[in-house]
Amino acid sequence: MVDDDPSLRRSLTRLLTSAGCEVETFASAEAFLAASQRARVGCVLLDLHMPGMGGFDLLRRLAWTGWGRRVIIVTAHGGDEPRRRCLQAGAAAFLEKPVSSAALLAAVSSALAAPVGEPPGSTDSTPGRGPRPVELACGHLGIHRHVCAFVNGADEEHRVLRSFVKDGIDAGEKGFHVVDPERRDDHLRRLREAGVDVERTLASGQLEVVPWQEAHLRGDRFEMDAMLEQVEEILQGGAAAGYPLTRIVAHMEWALLDVAGVDDLLEYEARANYVLPKYDDPAICVYDLSRFNAGVAIDVMRAHPMVIVGGVLQENPFYVPPEQLLLEIRERRSARNGPHSAN
Repeated sequence: MVDDDPSLRRSLTRLLTSAGCEVETFASAEAFLAASQRARVGCVLLDLHMPGMGGFDLLRRLAWTGWGRRVIIVTAHGGDEPRRRCLQAGAAAFLEKPVSSAALLAAVSSALAAPVGEPPGSTDSTPGRGPRPVELACGHLGIHRHVCAFVNGADEEHRVLRSFVKDGIDAGEKGFHVVDPERRDDHLRRLREAGVDVERTLASGQLEVVPWQEAHLRGDRFEMDAMLEQVEEILQGGAAAGYPLTRIVAHMEWALLDVAGVDDLLEYEARANYVLPKYDDPAICVYDLSRFNAGVAIDVMRAHPMVIVGGVLQENPFYVPPEQLLLEIRERRSARNGPHSAN
């Protein structure tokens, strides 16, 4: 960790140590570069504004050696322009202070597993293999199109996803968004600000923005099998209507409500990996890390082959195939219910 704020170094050290990480801290970029044990470093948490050499200059120096994918920017000086410069320079993620524990741990987990020198947003998009690549969050979706997007609030969500949404509309594709009913008007306003002709696309059916009650929470409960069937109906319906792709964006905070069935969230995400690979359509599950705790975030990340952390798309090194994850879920339930639970 390279940051000139001693209190932040102490607090993040406690958090990362509790998660099983070994942490070494430096108060300046110069101190980090002078350290004799830099070869042991797994990833770097880097502040941007420090006395002496700034964080961006250190990022560029590390990127020249192929280490950019292991650098996570953690800064109080956010905004679109600093984010763009850092991600273009090769940073693994760009997190704004105060950073949530879940966002930080997810970013560290991904960065630790990234091969040194791997380009941002690397996916299997070899020409001639799989569907046409789809641009998303500084990368491209290849054959894997079930994505977990970790964000901190609506501002970050729309900053990360607005090009993905607008590009699809401009290409004549269908957009299907599932949102918190209390946020629907705000969601539509942000789409207008991104340049989407909301009234025209809603009227034509090219864009659908539905509340949870018309998707995950029909009947005021979550029915996993019914929702998986609805996903297939949405994708098949888009193709039947002549749309080349349907781009799904789903806000997942419905799983925090006190309604029946929400405990099946992880199983639902795992089983979606049996459904979505049958289609070329991308599905983005948006998790607001200011709402979900770190345990849930790590669990749902493991159910997605692709993940967006710190505004960057990357292949998820912690993805667990559905058959393995479903077995783990059954074992958890058995342990929770005791030795006499039903098989």
